[in-house]
Amino acid sequence: MDSASQQPQQDATKAPVPTAVVAKKRRRPPLSCEQCRKRKIRCDRMQPCTNCVKSNIPSCTYAPFHIPAWRAKKSDSAVTRNRDSAADGNARPPLRDIKAARPRPEDTQGPGAVEPIHPSLPFASIGSVGAPSPTALSSVAGPSSSSSSPNVDWLVARVHQLEEKLANALRINDAPDPLKRRQSAPETAEPVDGFVAKSRYYAHSHWIYGLSSVRLTVGHDLAGQDKINQGELYSSLGRCKALGRKIKKNRLKHFPSTDLGTKVPNRELADELVENYLRSFEGIFRVVHVPTFRADYAGFWEKGHLSDESFVILLQLVMALGAALYDDFFSLRPMATQWIFEAQMWLMMPPEKKRINIQGIQIQCLLLLAKSTCNVGLDLVWMMAGNLVRNAMFVGLHRDPRHLGDMTVYRAEMRRRLWATVLELNTQFSLEAGGSPLLSTAHYDTLPPANLNDEELTDEKDSDRKAVNGPKAPTQTSVSRALLATIPLRMNLINHVNNARPGDHYEETLRLNSDLTKSCRAISESLMYLKAAPNSPVTPFHILVAEGFLYRCFHALHQPIIVKHLDDARFYFSRQMCLDSAMKITHLWGFPDAWSDGPNAASEVMDADFKRLVTNGHGMFRNVASQATVVIQIELLHSKAGRVSSLGYLPTVGSANLQARLASTRAWKIERLRAGETNIKGVIFTAACLAQVEALEKGVDPQQTARMMFQAATDMSKRCFEILKEVAEREGLPKSEWDDETTSLDGSSVSGVSMEWMQEWAWADAQGISFPQWDPDFEGGYFMDDLGFDMDQFE
Repeated sequence: MDSASQQPQQDATKAPVPTAVVAKKRRRPPLSCEQCRKRKIRCDRMQPCTNCVKSNIPSCTYAPFHIPAWRAKKSDSAVTRNRDSAADGNARPPLRDIKAARPRPEDTQGPGAVEPIHPSLPFASIGSVGAPSPTALSSVAGPSSSSSSPNVDWLVARVHQLEEKLANALRINDAPDPLKRRQSAPETAEPVDGFVAKSRYYAHSHWIYGLSSVRLTVGHDLAGQDKINQGELYSSLGRCKALGRKIKKNRLKHFPSTDLGTKVPNRELADELVENYLRSFEGIFRVVHVPTFRADYAGFWEKGHLSDESFVILLQLVMALGAALYDDFFSLRPMATQWIFEAQMWLMMPPEKKRINIQGIQIQCLLLLAKSTCNVGLDLVWMMAGNLVRNAMFVGLHRDPRHLGDMTVYRAEMRRRLWATVLELNTQFSLEAGGSPLLSTAHYDTLPPANLNDEELTDEKDSDRKAVNGPKAPTQTSVSRALLATIPLRMNLINHVNNARPGDHYEETLRLNSDLTKSCRAISESLMYLKAAPNSPVTPFHILVAEGFLYRCFHALHQPIIVKHLDDARFYFSRQMCLDSAMKITHLWGFPDAWSDGPNAASEVMDADFKRLVTNGHGMFRNVASQATVVIQIELLHSKAGRVSSLGYLPTVGSANLQARLASTRAWKIERLRAGETNIKGVIFTAACLAQVEALEKGVDPQQTARMMFQAATDMSKRCFEILKEVAEREGLPKSEWDDETTSLDGSSVSGVSMEWMQEWAWADAQGISFPQWDPDFEGGYFMDDLGFDMDQFE
């Protein structure tokens, strides 16, 4: 027994040790696409890759895997077994014809992600959408898998994955659960999320989100950081930026925090500023009771500035808003900025709780409106609007006065008017910031304001009040009541557009579009009817602002659709609605058509107060038209590039009309520069777009097109610098400072000046929206990136 057991051991020890087989040198398969390998640049291995998309290369192809002959023979049997075990029985293409592709990041995310199917595979996990079939998983992870061919097995699983992705590519919504994210094929649509740039989140309703659709191509001969650094455009932009910073710094006057309410102008100027406010803003945002305010204002001058401090702060905010309509150049901007800072300081000074009352809510409403209109801390108004809503709830404005005891008509109606103003401001600033109103109709039960003039607010009990005016009688609250009726629709629209977890997305978009169309027609007809009545308090200014507030909602509703599906025929309705609303808004803003008598024909007949407001004002009074012009630019470039969808028999907006509106946009932005705006990027971008349209009309080659665009941008930047010098001189900036800017930033010395701010002009790479940076190997990019636009600089 022992000898028998020892014999095999001896044989084993005597067996010759096999020599180590020298493994053949493995040829690493090429993972980059053929185009990136040819250009010798880094490839992200997407399909198509980002570099090919940036360079407008029609085809992005990958070389097939190179499989050595000795390895192909061993893997033939394994491949045959894998194919025979497939449940669908469909024929697979030869493995050598399959492109090597790395899974996208979307495939490894989501709540349905599974564990890695094999530790040696070149990806970590596969998402639930487009996951391989169970048969493919078993063929890869099963014990019968050949350990010598992991790439082959992975390719088989990849085929199953791509087949299921293709089947789901055309589905608008494949998630019946509303809490589940809608997944879409990344090859055909952008992700549903917004993007973050410089710690700020830009959601779909923000107007900058639509800029991702404007792609102005340039030739590769002008691309390159070295040429831009030494170019005339670069130095001209640097001079404008440096001078603009000095102008803004000069406006921030130092003032002592305890000396508030002492910067009131003379009586004549103050009277004009107050009247400017009362005939314009107060008819839309009901904040003060006009007879009471006039009585307090007269007492303020009689007492020699010894009035209550809170009224002085309110008066200064009223004059700050009236200053925006004082002249065509906003010459009182530094004074208005001072008044806004004083009001903000007054609200912050202790005791803060003492200021949370009805008059404190009035001051907060005027402060938010003034900060937005005068561009003082514009980025923060949405957050301040949320604080305003909570302060209004703190004093009970969200509850109807009938639940709060017996109140007079005056007290009850003032509370209802203030709550309507709070809702309107919160809705507008939510659209501006691309955020949610964080409020719904379930959170309040306050009734709309009664259709009463200010003189009709008496001291009788509100419960005993009888109707004085019919619903169709024009009063000082008619515009506010009309806007309040659309608040629930607009809040639902904003929540739908900026929802992080959309369900039946496009079906809900169409439903909201139908309701919004009806509301726009109804409010336009009702306000025009009220304006035509004798002695009507409804003015053209009120109608223009109210219509602008409503028609801008079409852009917020359809902008996310056209950004992701611009050339998709299924969503052509959204594209057309955006264009229609853009033409309506630019008409409201006084932009003439191609058949007008002159470039200023429309603006000459428009309301003078509204013309000054859209020239001097910021926030919603600038962004509404800016968002509309982006849509016009998209349509104009598509029409000039030969991408017209119509057959030519139906009436459409002609390119001549679109080009006229875009030229009017350039003139409007130049007027804003003369009025004190220091941001030149919008007007330069518009000038470059018009140059590209001209190049497309002439049919020149891409290199000549790029030269025309850069020349137009350079000429416009020089013109902007001259305008900024006029603004600096008008606002009292010492001549020595802006003269120094001219000498220190000339073309010969630009290389010695710190230009780190140019890096801030680059659009950050946002999730789902790729904006290329300068690259020496870049063969054509987007002109917007070449100029280096920064989203924060638009604010």
